[in-house]
Amino acid sequence: MLRVIPFEIRKLFEQPMIYLFFFASLLLNTIYIATAGLDQSYLHYIQEKEVKTGILRTAEWSESLSYQPANKKQQRLLTETAELDNVFQDYSTEALGQEMIDFFQIQGSFAEKMKRKYEKLTPVVSELAKEQAALEIGAAGETMSFFTFIRNRLFHVILGESLIFALLLGLYGSTSERVTKTDVLMMTSKTGRKTQVSKYTASFLLTFLFYATMIMMTFGIFNHIHPIGSLWKTSMSTQFHLNVYFPQLLEIPFIPWQPMTLFHYTVLSIVLGGLLVILCHGFHFLIGLWTNHLFRGFIVFVVMYVVVLGLGHFFIQLGWWNLHSLLMWHPISLWKTQGYWFTEMGPYATIPWQESIAMAVNLSLLGICGILTSKFYSTKEVK
Repeated sequence: MLRVIPFEIRKLFEQPMIYLFFFASLLLNTIYIATAGLDQSYLHYIQEKEVKTGILRTAEWSESLSYQPANKKQQRLLTETAELDNVFQDYSTEALGQEMIDFFQIQGSFAEKMKRKYEKLTPVVSELAKEQAALEIGAAGETMSFFTFIRNRLFHVILGESLIFALLLGLYGSTSERVTKTDVLMMTSKTGRKTQVSKYTASFLLTFLFYATMIMMTFGIFNHIHPIGSLWKTSMSTQFHLNVYFPQLLEIPFIPWQPMTLFHYTVLSIVLGGLLVILCHGFHFLIGLWTNHLFRGFIVFVVMYVVVLGLGHFFIQLGWWNLHSLLMWHPISLWKTQGYWFTEMGPYATIPWQESIAMAVNLSLLGICGILTSKFYSTKEVK
């Protein structure tokens, strides 16, 4: 079947919608980046001063900055850093856990799970205190804007586009013979059905190529329009960057399960996002095989999406937190909570690194579903 894969890839590349979707996504991302409204001049000013003053806010740093030529940017930076201190020194993760429980009005056994989770966060906070991560200047008052745009908005858009592409290509890959009305000819023989392996591989490779290309080109455009230089090396746990929970507003320090910079956080997000794209493509390829129809397969996805989001909201309203926590292992919930990946994740996780563990579990389930589907499909009647 390996010799069939290049022909299947060529058939996919012959579809004009693939090019239209790619260029439309890239254009949308470019417009989004160009209209981001990030204060580039203030960032450049801070980075110029870092050469003389350093990257950590200390008494010497403030004194050195005060000797710099006076202007509006200097006064703004002095004001924004006036009350900066090492917030992780003597920081209580138990108190943070209780604050989270009170904020979301969590009760019962789920509250106990939350307390145990936040107790496990204590060594991380101690390490952040030792590294003085909270004292890193970054882009000062503009740090939140830059960090949030990169991790919560720009990457979220790229991931969303890639998941839609993976969904559609997965469904099309497994139902293309039905679309071209050649399924009766191809799928009535054992050899013909084996071509689905080649179709899966071809659509998988194209999906992964779309994701990788979109990541490289979009971030390349971002770095060209908004070069942020050393900001990539700034700790995610700087005091200027917070984790925000809704629907009400709860702002807490940004505490990942391992100290990391913006660059490391972005790379980890890209890797985990890639696995989510693979998962989305694989499951929808299987859905296409079961439904044997592209539109019906898409309807299955829409229903699943609405049900998962609806149940999540319903469980929260009723205070059924244990049932809500089970939904957090679903791929749709993993995408929805992308902005909290690798952190304590508030009420969206009960164990450290839950999003990564959930991804591994879902990939295992994909493998099991693939084996079961192959056994079913080999004997399925073509209608």
